[in-house]
Amino acid sequence: MKPRNSTFSQIKCIPDSAYDEAERRAALLPIHPNSHRGEKANLIGCLGEVLVENWMLTREITFESQLNNTKHDYRINGCLTLEIKTKDRTCRPRIEFDNSAPMYNHMHQRPDYFLFVSLQRDKRDTSMPFVRRFKTAFIVGGISYNELDRVGIPFLKDEEDWRNGTKFWTDCLNVEMWQLVPVSEMKDLLKGVLSRPREDAAINVKIIEEMRSRIAAGGLKSRKLPTESN
Repeated sequence: MKPRNSTFSQIKCIPDSAYDEAERRAALLPIHPNSHRGEKANLIGCLGEVLVENWMLTREITFESQLNNTKHDYRINGCLTLEIKTKDRTCRPRIEFDNSAPMYNHMHQRPDYFLFVSLQRDKRDTSMPFVRRFKTAFIVGGISYNELDRVGIPFLKDEEDWRNGTKFWTDCLNVEMWQLVPVSEMKDLLKGVLSRPREDAAINVKIIEEMRSRIAAGGLKSRKLPTESN
């Protein structure tokens, strides 16, 4: 398995204006029926959107916000569509960490690309409003809808990830960070400099083999897994 992504774009100091805008947006949103964390999920998602918008502006990526469109978040250069997926973490991202897209809207939400953001907070710090506990953020990479569909590994609701003890609150498609398109390359894709990623995403052979073993032993339910021929 050759990693195509090993670097992340770190936002070391989140500006107060980003927190303010995230709180303003989240206050206007309903709680999604499938949401696991309710208002906190909205705050996390909104902060990720604001940070990506700032990132695009500083890189002269032309975008139109379409946050009311349930199929994607942004239209880029009047052409590509982009969906932001943001995760709450308590440590810096590593290339073997997962990025997730929920399955409950996978057939409906079909952007050209997903862009993944990790927010890092100190879980011991409860002295500030929730969203302001995130002191740094990372734009970690992206992946096309078709590649996610091809190489994403399904984890099912209520399963526990044997690698880290995480319990899944809904069915998800997961890809590890090393499988993503690097941030610098995502910039070129969104600006129209590239028409496709320079490398195809590799399947995660190690995790697929382990999952097959656990399915055969009866520890996990059967499911369709990625193959090289997909």
